[in-house]
Amino acid sequence: MRLSGQLEGAAVICPHCEKSLRYKERGGRACSVCKRVFALEPTDNTLRLHDIRMRKLIEKLGNGEGLRYTPTQLWYAAARNRTPPEALGYGCVATILVVMTAFVVLLVSGISEFDPDVVRPAAVVGMVVLVLLLLLAAHGSRHAKRTGTVHVPMSLDLFRTAIIDRWAAVHGAPPAGLMEEGRTQYPVNPVKRDGGIPRLAVLCQDRSVLDCLVLNGAHRTHSLALVLSVDQLGQLSAPSAPGGAGVVGIVLHDASPAGLAFASAARAALGGRVVVAGMLPRTVMDKDNAVRLRKPLDPRDLEAIRTSLSALTAAEAEWLTRGWWSPLAAVPPAKLLAVVARAVERAEGVADPDRGRAQQVGFLTWPAAS
Repeated sequence: MRLSGQLEGAAVICPHCEKSLRYKERGGRACSVCKRVFALEPTDNTLRLHDIRMRKLIEKLGNGEGLRYTPTQLWYAAARNRTPPEALGYGCVATILVVMTAFVVLLVSGISEFDPDVVRPAAVVGMVVLVLLLLLAAHGSRHAKRTGTVHVPMSLDLFRTAIIDRWAAVHGAPPAGLMEEGRTQYPVNPVKRDGGIPRLAVLCQDRSVLDCLVLNGAHRTHSLALVLSVDQLGQLSAPSAPGGAGVVGIVLHDASPAGLAFASAARAALGGRVVVAGMLPRTVMDKDNAVRLRKPLDPRDLEAIRTSLSALTAAEAEWLTRGWWSPLAAVPPAKLLAVVARAVERAEGVADPDRGRAQQVGFLTWPAAS
């Protein structure tokens, strides 16, 4: 799908010779200066991706540490600042006002040389039509702000074929650090080979997030089991301790009604043996660079907001009630790993009360004795 208008007038830097190319100078996705082909033409994709921006996304996800990431995480990174914070703003109403006013002016001026008895009724009709259109547009804008959907303007499947596959074909390899998702079977238990039961387990409904942890070795670094649900904890426990008894759960979730419901269910199942480290609306609702999406709610979503055990402010509850949400998979790998590392410290205190008390008094922060 070709995007027209401003994008065709915008220049793009050639990823090979770094020359600035206008639209007419990069026909056929080839540089008119060095003649080499590039992968992405911003007017051909709704995420407005070009090779230089793609390289910046790849570098940011790798964080200079060679971190690995999934196609879903790259997709959300590409969507950052490409999804509108509101479905339809009043700018649309202003545009309609300007267009319709110009129409009425042209209409009146075009027929002014005729009989005034014709001009006056025509002008009145034009103004009535203008007012009605403005009222309808204003109503539609308010309705869209309350109920309109906001989604990534390119599907993940299309992103894989049009962006990732195209990149690999032109540059000879997939984006650096990109690893395919969906290959890991859950639950994952890094101590299972020794017949042991893990002390800590990460619970997350999003396979892409768990895959990122696996790809970067977080489960081995922190001796973490990784599960998709509370039920899977039962597969890690001894027969005498069903349901994950003895395991402390670290819950990761989206900033969404479904995420809140998942956290509440984990709390109910694990009691005090849980650390919730998921996203809350306050972390994304006022951030300009956050990926904020919106979809229609059903009664279960509203109930999850109302009964959430997480402490929501009135503004957060209202934001969620309007259908807004933000995916955990949009969090860059470095930040995700840092959140998990901090949650592990808290969970260790829950698993070992003596250690938890020592942390509270600062014992573990003292320098090692020589």
